Amino acid sequence: MKPRHTRVGSGLTTVVGAIVVGLSASVASSSGQGLPAALVEGGWKEITFDGKMPNRYRACGDACIAVETQSSVSMIGRPVTVDLGRERWLNWEWRIEAWPVDTDLSRKGGDDRAIAVYVGFKYDPDSATLAETLLRPFVELSQGADAPGRGISYVWAGGETPESLMRNPYQEATSAIIVTRTADDPIGEWIMESRDVIADYARAFDAEPTGVTHVLISADSDDTGADNAASVRNITFDDG
Repeated sequence: MKPRHTRVGSGLTTVVGAIVVGLSASVASSSGQGLPAALVEGGWKEITFDGKMPNRYRACGDACIAVETQSSVSMIGRPVTVDLGRERWLNWEWRIEAWPVDTDLSRKGGDDRAIAVYVGFKYDPDSATLAETLLRPFVELSQGADAPGRGISYVWAGGETPESLMRNPYQEATSAIIVTRTADDPIGEWIMESRDVIADYARAFDAEPTGVTHVLISADSDDTGADNAASVRNITFDDG
């Protein structure tokens, strides 16, 4: 069945960077500055981190984004509207141009990855921990009611075990990592992914998500100083 593209809104809260990827205690900016016009017009905004060199992003065709990372880290994202009752499958294609560096995604300061696709999920008070509940009013006060509560990152990593799940070392309660591809997968070739985000969320948080708020793309090489280039295209949600 042909995927149905989601409806894209406008704006991106800085809390996405802090909650979903947790790369730094503070987010330096969340604007379209520095991104090519084609990406800004598509609703993408970049999140950069204090003291970190950002990646380079460009459009590489219809619904395609290329990322170059050179001792750098940043992410781009946009809000989406998804009816998980009908569109629980997240689909995308990606490729990398060099072998990913072998890093430990569970360790702070050593969690580089060649490319990652993130999903930010709607805050759910019914499944939130006490810490999440206490923090939420402050998050909404500064970032708005649509700020995501939890996130999952699908990562093309180096030496991790495929399909292994771990907590993001910077945001253990609210952010999970699923190793989707590794150095054993081919480089320079497009690979298509389809993920049941409801099932993945249940596996990560032992709960059912109430909605999706954002999708994001990132690469990370600031810890190892490695270089890589990757592309992601055709990010959609459908019913499988």
